[in-house]
Amino acid sequence: MKKRLLLLFLLGILTTNVFGQIQFLVEGGVSYTTMTVNDNEYRFGGRIAGGCDVPLGDYLTFQPMLELAMKGHKEKNTGATTNPIYVEIPLKLSFSIPLEGEMDWRINAGPYAGYGLFGKYKSDIEGADGDLFGSDGRFNSLDVGLAAGTKFIFMPSRCLMAVLQR
Repeated sequence: MKKRLLLLFLLGILTTNVFGQIQFLVEGGVSYTTMTVNDNEYRFGGRIAGGCDVPLGDYLTFQPMLELAMKGHKEKNTGATTNPIYVEIPLKLSFSIPLEGEMDWRINAGPYAGYGLFGKYKSDIEGADGDLFGSDGRFNSLDVGLAAGTKFIFMPSRCLMAVLQR
C-alpha cells in the first residue's frame, strides 16, 4: 500500500504542468531542536542547504533539497548533551504569499530522510561519553520526519530595478 501511494505521488508530480522556470537555491539558517525524551531542553543548531524551486502554480512550489543540519538536545536531569550532524533530503511543498514589491513570505512543509554522519554524546556521568553513530553508538544513523518552516524572501536587485524604473 505504501509503495502504491509513493508511486501515485511521484507520478502526480511528474505529470503536473510546470509554470515558469526552475530556480536553484542556496539556503542557510538556524534550527531549534530537541528529542522526544522527557525533561529535555531545546538547543540551537545550524543548517546549510542547496536545491531547486520547481513551480507548480502561481503560489505553490516543490523544493527538493540536500541539507547539512546540526541538531541536538540537553537532558535536564543527567546533564547529557548531544550534537549530531546529519545530511538530509527534505522534499517540501512551499506556499508563497506575495508582499509589497519583490518580497515573498513562504510557508513550507514536507517529509525528510536523513543520515547521521557524526556527533558526540557527553554526560555528567563518568564513562558515559562517546560517539552517537556507528557500531558502538547510541543513535541509529537513519532519521526520518517532517520538516516545516517559514522564510522571508527579499530580492534587493529586483527592488532596486523597480525603484529606478519609477
